[in-house]
Amino acid sequence: MFDVSIIMPVYNVSAHLPRAIQSALNQTKMDFELILVNDGSTDNSGEICDQFAEEEPLLIQVIHQKNQGSGKARNAGLRIARGKYIYFADPDDYFKPTLLAENYRLAEKRDAEVVVFGYTKEVEGNPRERETFLPRQPHFYTQKGFRDHFRNFYHFTPYALWNKLYKRAYLKQHKIRFDDQKLGQDALFNLKVYREISIVAFNRNPYYHYVTHNGSAVNRYREDRFVMELNIALQFKNLVEHWGREKEFNDLLKQEFWHPVYLELANITHPDCPMTEEEKVEWIRAICEEEHIRAYVIKQDLKESNPFRYLLHQRIQKERYLMAIKLMEKRNASANNYSKTFQKLKNFFKS
Repeated sequence: MFDVSIIMPVYNVSAHLPRAIQSALNQTKMDFELILVNDGSTDNSGEICDQFAEEEPLLIQVIHQKNQGSGKARNAGLRIARGKYIYFADPDDYFKPTLLAENYRLAEKRDAEVVVFGYTKEVEGNPRERETFLPRQPHFYTQKGFRDHFRNFYHFTPYALWNKLYKRAYLKQHKIRFDDQKLGQDALFNLKVYREISIVAFNRNPYYHYVTHNGSAVNRYREDRFVMELNIALQFKNLVEHWGREKEFNDLLKQEFWHPVYLELANITHPDCPMTEEEKVEWIRAICEEEHIRAYVIKQDLKESNPFRYLLHQRIQKERYLMAIKLMEKRNASANNYSKTFQKLKNFFKS
């Protein structure tokens, strides 16, 4: 048995993959294995995995499978993992050499089912523009303690995989695996984790570098995005109902069901969306007739600190769907213009 199994799903990330694998191999003072799951890549990502495995055959296992999505890729890794703890890393990010050792030590000290740690967010090509996020919660030792403080926990990346270490025995005991959903598998997985969890430890140091890239899945138009985002909200509702705390967390439920509406507005205003303006309006109207959207988004006010999101919510509540779509289009245009201007300034000062 290893102390930790790192599971990394791989799909067409050859430009970033060597950095991610090397950051795993650079882990200090740890007995770990690295499981690379090549999910039917059509670039040379699979070859890169094999090359690293040839160099480090005692540390690296490679699984090659037909493309099935990152959820099934992670499940394939889980089936052969032998670590006491599981760490899910993404193939286009990187992390500090002390991530495993220091968080494993904390997990053992607290007998934690999950350890949550800090991270740094950055944009590819702009490593100097970084923002660090650290958890501020106390350690939890009981189910009641976790649920009593869940509101604070919810506001620190509750759905991310890459800033958490999971006890494999806990995942096995509760039969926790990833679903087939193409987007949001991380959220659905974590909602299962939280259902019965008791012991959660927090490390108030940053270890992971989460890198945003142009052309990522969240930045593309997807016809089925709303259905997948709504499913996450429904599973969140199932979680708080299982706890018997739906009234206590009503404000979080409102946020959860507002989220798929907001993202769908962004989705249909993407340049690749094939809908006409009339079709977009009718689609948003149909979305707002869904029973949960109507109950939590239309019939209830939302405490939204972001002025743009607040204004957008007001337009949706008042059934001014075209105006809401136009607002999102203007926001997208402004964001694009800002990015282009910033890039021109950066190039000027480089020259």
